[in-house]
Formats: sequence, C-alpha cells, structure tokens
Amino acid sequence: MLGLAAGPVSAQTAAPPPPLHVFQPPPGRWDPTMLTFRPGLQQTATDLANLTRGLTFGMSATEVNAFLPDPLPGLTLNGLPMANEYPGEVRYFGVAFAATGPLRMDISACPGEASYVVFLFNGRSLFRLSYRLVADKACPDTSEAARQIFERFVPVGTNVAMSARYQTGTTEVVDITDPNVRTLIPVRWRKGIN
Repeated sequence: MLGLAAGPVSAQTAAPPPPLHVFQPPPGRWDPTMLTFRPGLQQTATDLANLTRGLTFGMSATEVNAFLPDPLPGLTLNGLPMANEYPGEVRYFGVAFAATGPLRMDISACPGEASYVVFLFNGRSLFRLSYRLVADKACPDTSEAARQIFERFVPVGTNVAMSARYQTGTTEVVDITDPNVRTLIPVRWRKGIN
C-alpha cells in the first residue's frame, strides 16, 4: 500500500480555474457610520475625454463623425434615423467596431467581425456610446472583449459617465451614458389585444 501511495504522480492535472477579474470602481469617502459615501476624487468630463482620446458627451453628430478615423460622408443630424424606443427625439448612427480608432480601447480579446458602436444623440448632443459585440464563427464568445471594454470605463465616476454591461441574445452590450441626460432607459410599448 505504501508503495502505491509513494508511486509517481499522474501527469494529468486539473486545469486551473479561470482568473477572477476585479473591477476597480472609483474611490469613495465614507462617512464615520459607513452608511453613505461621496466620490473620493473629483472627476470631470476631461477624465472621460482622456480615456476615449477626445470623445465627450455633448458633442454634436458632426463633431463625433469628425472624431472617427474614417468619417461618414455627408452625415447630418437631421439625416440620422430616429431611435423609436426612446421617448422624445433621439437619433443615432453606428460604425463598425474595427473603424472606431481609439474607441476600440486597446482590447486584446476578439470582438467579432460584425460588432459595431452606436452613437445616440438627444436633441443635438451625444448622450450614449453603445458597444454592440456580435459573436460569429471566428469569435463565438465576445464576453471577454465586453469585459475588457467595461473594465476601462468602470473607474470613471457615475457623476461623469454611467457604465452598464449586459447581454441580449448572443450580443454583448456595453453602454456608456451621460448621467446628466433625462433619456436614460429605452421604453418599449407592446399593444395588448383584448
């Protein structure tokens, strides 16, 4: 029995568990009772602009288009389609993820060939940047790419940008929203039949 226990160790070992990712939220200062907190440092739109290398909320559709490496020809706000899922006048345009230049966030994971970024405008100003990472045969799982993008925006305080990550079907979505705009959540109405 001791000979069996002291025998050679099997070459088969269990694969290590995947690493756990810890997102670094912006630092907070808690009150002495630890019931409420406020931001530990003052962030401004400049912090978001530094992260995106120049893109900020409030930019016009023309300014956002000019920010892109290959601007879309003839783009005007009135020529953009309406985002009917929002109340009020919200317009948008999308660009292939590969053509967004610095908004690719230097990710190392595969984002999917059909992935794109949507720019949403409330009135005349940008209020949401929405990454839509679409899985395909070459990249059947875009969750790591979504995690990497989301991870870049999490440290930005909610007074500057609100970040959300979710999945719809096989598409991973990362939304970065201006916290000062009223139109934050799309509203979808279904007409019931009596």
